[in-house]
Amino acid sequence: MYKRKIEKILEEILGEKVILETPKIEGFGDYTSNYALIVSKSGANPRDVASKLVEKLKNNATLMNIVKKVDIAGPGFINFWLKDELLVDNLTYIDTKKDDVNAGKDDGKKQKIMIEFAHPNTHKEMHIGHMRTLIIGEALSRILGASGSKVFRANYQGDVGPHVAKSIWGTQNLLKEKNMSWEEAGKLSLRGKAHLLGEGYVRGVSLYDENKDEIDDLNSKIYSRDANIMDVYQRTRKWSLDYYESFYKRFYTCFDKLYFESEVYKEGKEIVLKNIGNIFERSEGAVVFKGEPYGLHTRVFITKDGNPTYEAKDMALVRHQYNDFNFDRCIHVVANEQIDYFKVVIKAMELIDPTIKGKEYHLPMGMVQLVGKKMSSRTGEILKVDDLIDEVISLIAPFIKEGGDDELKESIAIGAIKYSMLRIHPEGEVVFDPKKSVSLEGDSGCYIQYTHARCISVEKKSEKKPEDIKKEEINTLNDEEEALLRKLVHFDEIVKTAAENLSPNTICEYLFEVAQKYNTFYNKHKIIGSENEDFRIKLTGACRAILSKGLNLLGIQAPERM
Repeated sequence: MYKRKIEKILEEILGEKVILETPKIEGFGDYTSNYALIVSKSGANPRDVASKLVEKLKNNATLMNIVKKVDIAGPGFINFWLKDELLVDNLTYIDTKKDDVNAGKDDGKKQKIMIEFAHPNTHKEMHIGHMRTLIIGEALSRILGASGSKVFRANYQGDVGPHVAKSIWGTQNLLKEKNMSWEEAGKLSLRGKAHLLGEGYVRGVSLYDENKDEIDDLNSKIYSRDANIMDVYQRTRKWSLDYYESFYKRFYTCFDKLYFESEVYKEGKEIVLKNIGNIFERSEGAVVFKGEPYGLHTRVFITKDGNPTYEAKDMALVRHQYNDFNFDRCIHVVANEQIDYFKVVIKAMELIDPTIKGKEYHLPMGMVQLVGKKMSSRTGEILKVDDLIDEVISLIAPFIKEGGDDELKESIAIGAIKYSMLRIHPEGEVVFDPKKSVSLEGDSGCYIQYTHARCISVEKKSEKKPEDIKKEEINTLNDEEEALLRKLVHFDEIVKTAAENLSPNTICEYLFEVAQKYNTFYNKHKIIGSENEDFRIKLTGACRAILSKGLNLLGIQAPERM
């Protein structure tokens, strides 16, 4: 809010655009500019340039109605300090903008952005890699939506292919050993059916080499929709989709559309075959895309057996997605091990349809490791997502006050898991430690949720309501109050930065700092019954509102009690 006002004033004074930054180190103002360093590259001393500019700025009445101080730091950085009364006014702004982040909406742009995330393949169990893309994708959807974009949530899942055949084949063998029919297996719980398919997949993988012909034949029958296998295929496919849907609900997300490989593989093959000679070429019986002329590598799009690969299927997928949403940008939240894959696929997409040039983007997601555990979906050594949630709930239970129900425990557990995944930039590697994730003293979701609950507790103990408290003159702010006010004023800017950089971690860092500052203030100063109770309740209410908004943007619930 104030950042843009100051930038406009500087632009009028200097005759050119100036971008302000929020200092990373406290004590260097609310905003800072390196303008003097930039214009001094011709040889002038940056501090001399900054000194002359500061004197000019101090004589600008419009600017000095917003800032109380302009000073110089280091080699020539110019720092701006907002007036205390504006910081106090911001509390009312926060309270009256409960459902509107209003970040980035002043630029006149309303991009249509598709975010494709989650991607769990049917007939397999959801692993923590899928969980992280689910968490990141939902957070980005909320952040970009709050920043003024129209967002479309998409989920592309593999429901045909060798993994399906291996799972069904392995599950059939397991059922024979258990002397159980498909109908009886269907009476298992949602979790039980999903785990059965997971065990079947592991068996199919481990025994594939000695049963290759049988499993490959089953794969061909699924692709050709053979009537003898369709009932089992559709039945088990639904088991998986119902199981995944339960996770989407537990992680507070939903999709505008689910896309499946079974819907695009034929069309993808047709697109590739149609473009042989100009985009694709035959090589040793297969159809490939030669990426070397574009600084990329060659990839197979149709195998020697005539089957379309993932690459070919994506040629049809992008057409369906673009027809459905006509996006300005499509963000694929997929593991960083697919970086080279996406470079080739996106180049082929653009050559086939130039209208999507520059609109497809791969956000490479870092891998997830669990403290003390090694995982491999092929060997079955995976920590199932529902087991992980159970483990975190068990760690949280001792901290919940008597009367805490299962819904509260789960919301805190999901918050702990999500925050641990989001506090690291999407491209960074995550090392998840369940015990640290529930810490009430460290950088955790639980700590921020606890601070939010503390704010509500304070408000309930007071007869004052933040929204009923009118503006009050505060002659002197103590250090803790001022530090908190100066942090709260940056919320909209933080959200805009997170949207521009696709970095939910920016919001995590900010919320942690807000929580720290509020708790320092809370522990040092009396609130209820103090001389400044009205102001301090309003300050508490603003903190609660910011923490609630920020957690919501991360896809984390803000409980009223802990």
